[in-house]
This record gives sequence, C-alpha cells and structure tokens, in this order.
Amino acid sequence: MRRPALWTVLYFALGIGLHEYIGKFQLAIVLCAVALVGLCGVGLWLRWHTRNLSVLFAGLLVLLGALRGAQSLKRDADHFVQFLPDRAFVEAEGWVASDPERINGDYRMVFDVRQLVVNDTVRVVSGKALIRFKAGTVVPVYGDWMQLQVQLYQPSHPRNPGAFDYRAFLKRRGLDALGTVRKRSQILAHREGADDWWARVVLPVRDVIRRAIDQNFSGGPAGLLKGVLLGAKKAVPEEVKTAFVQTGVNHVLAVSGLHVGLIAGAVFFALKMLGIGRGITAALTICALVFYALITGLPPSVVRASTMGCVALLGIVGPRDIDGGNILGIAGLGVLIARPQDLFDVGFQLSFVATGGILVLYRPLRDLMPIKMGWCDTWIAGPLAVSLAAQVTTLPFVVSYFGLVSVVGLLANLIVVPMVGVGLGLLTVLAFVLWQPMATILNAANWLVLSGAIGVAEWMAQPNWAAFDVARPPWFIFGIYLSLLPLIHPQTRRVCSAYCLILALVLANVGVWKNILYSESALEVYFLDVGQGDAVFCRYPNGRTLLVDGGIRTQYADMGARVVLPFLKSQGIGHVDVVVGSHPDADHIGGLISVLEQVSVGHYLDAGQHVESFTGKRLLEIVKAKGIAYHAVAAGDSLIGLGGLVLHPTPAYVSHSGPAPEGANNGSVVIRIVYRGTAMLLTGDIEHETDGDLMRWGHRLRADILKAAHHGSRTSSTRAFLEGVDPEVVAISCGVNNKFRHPSPEVVTRYREMGIQIWRTDQSGAIAAKIDRGQIDVAPRIKNN
Repeated sequence: MRRPALWTVLYFALGIGLHEYIGKFQLAIVLCAVALVGLCGVGLWLRWHTRNLSVLFAGLLVLLGALRGAQSLKRDADHFVQFLPDRAFVEAEGWVASDPERINGDYRMVFDVRQLVVNDTVRVVSGKALIRFKAGTVVPVYGDWMQLQVQLYQPSHPRNPGAFDYRAFLKRRGLDALGTVRKRSQILAHREGADDWWARVVLPVRDVIRRAIDQNFSGGPAGLLKGVLLGAKKAVPEEVKTAFVQTGVNHVLAVSGLHVGLIAGAVFFALKMLGIGRGITAALTICALVFYALITGLPPSVVRASTMGCVALLGIVGPRDIDGGNILGIAGLGVLIARPQDLFDVGFQLSFVATGGILVLYRPLRDLMPIKMGWCDTWIAGPLAVSLAAQVTTLPFVVSYFGLVSVVGLLANLIVVPMVGVGLGLLTVLAFVLWQPMATILNAANWLVLSGAIGVAEWMAQPNWAAFDVARPPWFIFGIYLSLLPLIHPQTRRVCSAYCLILALVLANVGVWKNILYSESALEVYFLDVGQGDAVFCRYPNGRTLLVDGGIRTQYADMGARVVLPFLKSQGIGHVDVVVGSHPDADHIGGLISVLEQVSVGHYLDAGQHVESFTGKRLLEIVKAKGIAYHAVAAGDSLIGLGGLVLHPTPAYVSHSGPAPEGANNGSVVIRIVYRGTAMLLTGDIEHETDGDLMRWGHRLRADILKAAHHGSRTSSTRAFLEGVDPEVVAISCGVNNKFRHPSPEVVTRYREMGIQIWRTDQSGAIAAKIDRGQIDVAPRIKNN
C-alpha cells in the first residue's frame, strides 16, 4: 500500500468506534488478536500473498482499536464516583489539575480527587471532577492543594432525542462528576501545591499571553485573540460566536492547523535566515510546535497539526520526503493511541476530515480554476482551492452536528481567516516581554484588524439567506458522499469509477425506496422532557407534524432552543405543519419563540386569549412577521388532516380584551386526536372547574392516552374526569424535584387505584408512544446505560 500509516489509523479508528459493541468481550478479543498475530507470522513464513496478509493485519488493527477504546473508559477500583451519596455534600481533598478557566466571572477547573470523606468514613480514591468556583470565593491556581465541602454529582444522561450527551462528553475527557463552590465556607483548607515543570514553564507563558492581551483592550477582539492563541473559546462573546457560525468561519475561534502551520513556518524560516543548519532548524521548530501544543492545552486539532508538522520536519532532514497521507495517518495514530476517545470529538473529526480533503482535492480543484499564474494564482486561486476542499469534505459533518449551512462561507473564509492570524498576536506577546510601549502599539493594530474581522463577519451574517438551518442528513447521504470522493482523484478514478457509481446509485435507491416500501404506519407521539412545562410532538405516517407547546423560556434556560429544536433536527424535521400554544403561560409557550424563529411553520393555533406578557406578545409578532397562518380555535373546531377535535375552551373561558374569566389554565386548548381507533387527549393546564363542560362530550371525551392536566396537580384529574376519559396510559410532564411538587401524590394514587399505567418525564425523560391499529407502545425514548 502507498499509504500504510493512513490505512492503519483508519482500521484502528474503526475498532475504537466499535468498542461499545464488542469491547465487553475483551477476553475473546485478546484471544482472537493472538490468533491473528500467529496467522500473520505463519503467512510471512509461508510467503502468503500480500492481499491475504493485509486482511489479517486489518482485522488485528480493528481488534486492537476495540481493546484500546474499551480500556480508555475503564475506571479504577477506587474511583470516587462509586462512593458518592445521592444529593449530599462530601469532603473532597485533592489538587487543582488544570489552569482555571474564567467563565462569566466564575472560575472552572479540573480537580484531581485523592481523598473523600462520606459520613465520617475516609477513603483514598482516584478520579477527576470539574469544579466551578463562584465569583467572590477564591481563584484557585494549578497545583493548589484544597479540601472542599462540595456536592459532587454525575451529569444526567440525555433526556430527549437529539440532546447533547454532556455526561459522555465529560467522561471521554476523564471527568466523571461536577461540583460548585458557592461560598468561602465550603473551602476547608487551601495551600499552594508543588512547583512542577508545568507550573514553572507552561503556565507562566499562558499568563504572559493573557496579560499582553488584557493590558490594552477587551471585549470581542480580546476574546478572539485569546481563542486563536490559547484555545480559550469561552473568552469569545456569544454575539461574535454567532456571527462566525453563520458565516462558516467559526473554526478560527479555536487554535487550528492553520495557526500551527503559521507558527511552524515563522520559526523555521526565521532560523533559516539566521543561517542555522537544516537539522538544528528542524529540531528547534519541532520543540516550538510541542511547546505551543502544551500552551494551548493539547486540543485534538492542535495535536494533529503539531504531530503532522513534526513528522514532516523529520522528513526534511531524512533521506526522503514523507507522503502527506502517511503524515496524516501517523498523526492520527499517535492521537488515538494516547487518547482514543478523541475519535468522538467533533474537533478531531472535522480537523482530520478537512486535512484529508485538502490533501485529496486541493490539486484537482486548483487545476479546474482558470487562474494559472501570477499573484492571482498565489493569493486567490490557492486559498480558494484550500477553502473549497475543506468545506466540501466537512459539509456532511457540519450539517450532521450543527444542522447549519452557510451560503457565504466560502467568501467569508477568504476574507476573515487571513485577518484573524496569529503573527501579529505573537509579535505583541514578544513585545510585551521586551518593551511594553511597543506592545501597546501592536495591540492597537490587533484591535483594528480583529475588530474589522468581527465587523465583516457580522455584516456578512446579516442577510436572512447568509445561512440556513437544515435537517440532519440520514446515513445514506454520508455513504453517497464518501463513495463519490474517489472519482475526483485521477489515480483512483480509473479503478473506482464504476464501483463508486454503482454504490452511489444503490445507496440513493435505498434512501428513496425505503420510505415507500418500508414506510412507518404508526402515529409517533413524543412527550418531551422540558422540565416543569409541556411539549408534545406528533408525527403522522404521511409526514404531517403537530407540536403542542414548547416548554419554558427564561434568561437562564430556553427549552425551545435546548430541547425542541435539537429534537426536530435529530428527527430530520425542518417544517412543522401545525403549532399549538395551549395557553399563554411561559412554561408552555416560552420555548415556541425559538421554534417559530428558526423552523418553518404552517399554522399557529391558540385560544385567542388576550395576552399582556412579553412572551405572548413576542410570539404573536413572530407569527405575523413570518406570515404563519394564525387561527383562534374553540370547542368544536377540527384539525383537518390530523384527526384532531378541539374540546375546549368554550367562549365562557376566553376574553379577547382582558384576563381569562376563569384563569389562564382553564382557558387551555384541549385536543382529542384519534388515529386508527386509538384516541389521545391533550389537556394543557385545565383544572377541575372545566370538568362539567368537558363531560358533556360524553363518549367523545374517552381516550386511551391522557396527557395529565396541569402536570398532575391536585387541582386537576378528579376521579369523575378520569372516569369520563377512561385512559389506559397517562403521561405526566413535570420537572425533576420541581418546587411545586408535581405530580401530586394524591393524583398519582388515584391513577394507580384506577389501573392506569403511569409515565413521568421527571423519572423517564422523554416518553415515546406509537399508535397503530389499536395497539399502543409506550416507552422512555432514551435508554440509559
């Protein structure tokens, strides 16, 4: 093989990706690996064909990757997590194992736990936690030894489809618990720790870089410079992040391969200009790359770029150059052997895919461009080919992870990226060390350039068409995309063209025909976990969709953005036919603001109740501004095409000019949906005052699935009402440990006495129900391990 290192890392990565499925059979994997090693030895002795040996070696690499992936997640027997009590404070003793990161005035750092005191029992333990020190407590320093009284807890598993798995994210980084120090009294002891090489060499350099930036300017430009020099993405203001995401240049907010390459080039050519020999120049440049990687905290993109740079420099002083694909393979193998969980990091995937895309596509794309010579070829055609190659290859990943496509991304990369360089920033740091007045002058230049970059990004992000949200692509899009890539390279085109074309057509047919031949016949219902609020989503077999409520929105939490939108993207839904706001309470309609702002909606329904709140007014403004069809519904109205009948409210519960006569809860829209003989009743927050009006519907009130009214409050769900509905299943939407203590124990007992199956979002997370031909299948949507 021309690129053995590249193929080696691909097979090893495949094994790591499969470790979740086969890693549990470690003894069997070890035995199979030993057998494959033996077969490889026999094959070499008997001189088997290279193809056969390659297959054996590939299988061995997959098994080794699975073993390494499983081993990386294995906890020690004395890990502190197994001794943590439920929601109780413990005394944790250990040392600060990272440079504290500032977030909104607070400080967050990694705490290496060495001793734990639980119920007067002292245990020597191991493991790391992420601790947040609130403003006004203390600013810890790397190496400090501390004794804390803190509540350590593990983040919950994702409670909704499409939700970010923060627990798995932390675990891949070796962190298994969170904690917060809110007041000084929680710090029982604090002393300076050991003065090791990291504290003596790396941290002072990071501190000098921060002080060089902070001495003259702040805000967006300062945060941006810290991001590109130190990888401190938290320092970048949210409005800057949003503009950079919309324009497709958010990769410059963190240290990337481009920055590493600029540093390597600057050091290399500076040393060459000084007349230093080739070997010493390469060695010193390698040292500079390693040191810079340490300063940035060793993120995957920097480790990849630094490793590739070091290998390429070794090739310069060696007898022959090293192929770019092999350099990428060596870098990837080194990263995955040391930190196998980086394979699941978005930054790792985008970094390696983009680099591979540039290696494969740069030359073909540049050959297609009409500009062949002069400065246009160097300064326009070259960067354009690099940017296009990187964006084309990473597009499926960007869409899959972020659900966003930037229309102006190609142009923005050509303009913004050169402005956000590291050269001027490094000169500022150097001047700060040598002569601070010069650093002030350079900081002024930094502010001018970085402010210009931010201004350009914000200007390009202003048009509505600058970027658009898309549903995450199904797996077959990746298959088609990857199968067509070999057609671009002339050396693979002859061999792979027919194979790739056939494979692409097969995958395209699978994607098209599976929805026709194997279409879902059930109505899918999701009771999303939005905390203390409601959000119910229905998807019909014909593709129509209905969303009733969207959870709460406050300055601290937006359930529409946090739960509903990620859910819709994970389900491949970019348009909702009907959205219903049951009543104008914030815990029901607050999250709908983000939904209506970012998703195409056909119709918006509510009871037409007069609203005075900012949330209610803002919602109606969006409906009007986006041209969404608005309908004020009342008892007796039908939801055509959705099998829905509005049972409530009647005019007596609604006022168009003032507060609802019987309160906002009793003015809730109540909808009964019937699908293939099975009925579901969505009740909003109605209370017992509405029972008489609803009971008049007689048999049309009956439902197999009931969404508990008012989160299971004792003011609702009377026995008479439940007898009228006669449900088999009740779904209660309420928050974990909510201050209202919903659902009421009295109501829960009533459900059980009547033989009704109970599902609760505070206990199970999102609840999914499938209704088909009289059959109801209800289960928690997320299964935790």
